[in-house]
Amino acid sequence: MAEISSIFAATVRVVSQALMIFGGVVPYIPQYLIIKSSQNAEGFSNYVCLTLLIANILRVEFWFGKHFETPLLVQSIVMILSIKITLLKMKKTVIVSSPGKLIIGGEHAVVYGRRALVTSIGMRLYMQLTEEEQTNESTSPLLKVSFQDTNQQHLIDLSNIQNSYPIEIQGILFVYNRFKSFVSDRSQLNIQVHSEIPIGAGLGSSAAFSVCLVGCFYLLYHKTLNREDINELSYKVECIFHGTPSGIDNTISTYGQSLVYCRAVKKHINFRLSNLAIIDTGIPKSTKRMVELVRLFVESNQQEGERILNDVERCVDSMIEHSEQIGQLFQENQQLLKCLGVSTLEIDNIIEILAKKNILAKITGAGGGGCLIALTSCFTKDQILDLLQDNHIKSIAFVECGVEGLREEQTF
Repeated sequence: MAEISSIFAATVRVVSQALMIFGGVVPYIPQYLIIKSSQNAEGFSNYVCLTLLIANILRVEFWFGKHFETPLLVQSIVMILSIKITLLKMKKTVIVSSPGKLIIGGEHAVVYGRRALVTSIGMRLYMQLTEEEQTNESTSPLLKVSFQDTNQQHLIDLSNIQNSYPIEIQGILFVYNRFKSFVSDRSQLNIQVHSEIPIGAGLGSSAAFSVCLVGCFYLLYHKTLNREDINELSYKVECIFHGTPSGIDNTISTYGQSLVYCRAVKKHINFRLSNLAIIDTGIPKSTKRMVELVRLFVESNQQEGERILNDVERCVDSMIEHSEQIGQLFQENQQLLKCLGVSTLEIDNIIEILAKKNILAKITGAGGGGCLIALTSCFTKDQILDLLQDNHIKSIAFVECGVEGLREEQTF
């Protein structure tokens, strides 16, 4: 009987010591499994881990000064190791979004130092950046990029970068090089992109991509969105895409709202429009060709060209000061763009059809094709499509103007 009591007491002692040693770790197991299966670390606090890590390190150091019970020492060592492993294995994920843009007025004139009115719109590009430890024995960091809208994927060995990647990947690699000191050799970076902004329609899709890209890296490694720095670096990404852009697109995508923009002034204003429709004509356009066409016109007709550019700027100022006259000012701005040569017979025909129904429209962006913007208070998207059924319109969308710029998101 005494022997049984002795064995029972020893068993209880071993079990209690085991519970003491591993009891602090057990609550983390279900949380880790949930995060691993959902790929979402929301609610997991690195600060709590850091506090526990410091507390247990201090307890181990205290043991060297004054010994205490061995199970407590082992408990601290187990906690330190488990927290370290958890943090190393944990995926680090950030999600951001940025809006597209519309030029309300001032197209082309802004190239010659005049003011333009630009607004952010409620079409956004979303990007998710995840850093995780590779499961194989690779000693080279990897980059995986997924464009969900086009089902394109790229897997890149970051220790062996080539010069033949698509332009979007070149932009990603440019930003990666600015942050590569934060990335370990065993890391894999996963970037996922989804966009509501049509590509090549003059609505700022590349700028939203550039701003989200820089924003993701800033948020992951600096834990903040420093918009001034992000705007500056995203402009450099835009230069990879477009050569020497004005900087309008990345600025409006970073800060949102509406913006009066010229070389000397960048002023955010509270400008909003309701019932604004974007009409994608589906007509192919070339911004470079339109800019060159206007340049030739201005150089060949200097006096007339200067007059038109000044009238465009006056139109923009009136849009800001007298928004109740915006429809009439749309028409005036469109006529001036037509004088510069960036409208076409197809665009003129669409605008004329809409004007007969008191839907006032104009080119937005470079012209020659692409998108129009239109104001209407009583027509639906389907009704406008019916009016333009012979014009092979690609799409129509009503948008909110003056929306929030770059922001962190909780879901992708």
